[in-house]
Amino acid sequence: MLNVRRLLLLREVEARGSIAAAAQALNYTRSAVSQQLTVLENETGTTLLTRDGRRAGLTAAGHLLVRHAERILAQLETAEAELRSQQGEVAGELRIGVPLHEGPALVAPAATRLRTEHPRLRITLHGVASDEGRDDVRLGRLDVALAARYTHVPVADLPGLHEEELLNDDIRLAVAPGHPFAASGEPRAMEDFADSPWLLDRTTDLGRLALHLCAGAGFLPDVVCDTGDLQAVLGLVSLNWGVALVPDLAPDRPGHPVVRLAVRDRRLTRRTSLVVREGTLNSAPTVALLSALREAAGHLARPGGTDRFG
Repeated sequence: MLNVRRLLLLREVEARGSIAAAAQALNYTRSAVSQQLTVLENETGTTLLTRDGRRAGLTAAGHLLVRHAERILAQLETAEAELRSQQGEVAGELRIGVPLHEGPALVAPAATRLRTEHPRLRITLHGVASDEGRDDVRLGRLDVALAARYTHVPVADLPGLHEEELLNDDIRLAVAPGHPFAASGEPRAMEDFADSPWLLDRTTDLGRLALHLCAGAGFLPDVVCDTGDLQAVLGLVSLNWGVALVPDLAPDRPGHPVVRLAVRDRRLTRRTSLVVREGTLNSAPTVALLSALREAAGHLARPGGTDRFG
């Protein structure tokens, strides 16, 4: 019978791209991880890894085994969750990944409610980028996380994860109050901003969306700031440094007003989901959190629901 811990090691190597990185993440030595994976190859009778210097890739057999490992781990977590649910109490620890700035607007009311209703449930919040939480949940660093998907930006589905959509918000162009287009507040075409300086981070999904739209409009944006911190971006926009795409739920920076303009002839949206491992989907803490988050998301989705956040 295959050893589950060795399957976990193989999954870590696939996710991180090297034995050394997997060892560091798990606080093991590189040699210990390598030895265990060699044992796993002997157990399966096949080559699972292609070793090339510091890098380690998985063979077709290795990827196949990881897919089976995801299902095995999900079944084990489901069994543990069902056993705990028989105790009839929502308890334990729930580590929630929250995107900075706009994330707490959705999570804080739900987490506060759970702490009141279930005093034996320990909840901790951890700041993550909205496009990084999936990996953290899959690899067990977090129990759940908020994650986003943007129009026109494909995101690969990761094995072993379940996503439940909670909320959609529109994405608009933020400009300074003194910008020539600000007074009318009318939707503008992307071409209208071809000569404008831009604030965007090419490494984020939101930045990739901006680049996609600029390319479709026939221009390469002049990027004057490449931060993904939306509060910093909004502060600089208000000082007329440039323009930026910003989701509606990202609150204005206090004392730094901006004007948000829709992109003409396009509906740009961000879909915010709760990401959880399939094996813990029916655990009591996750079920309680989902219920509370649905209620909080319903409030935000109603007209005027975002007033207290921006």
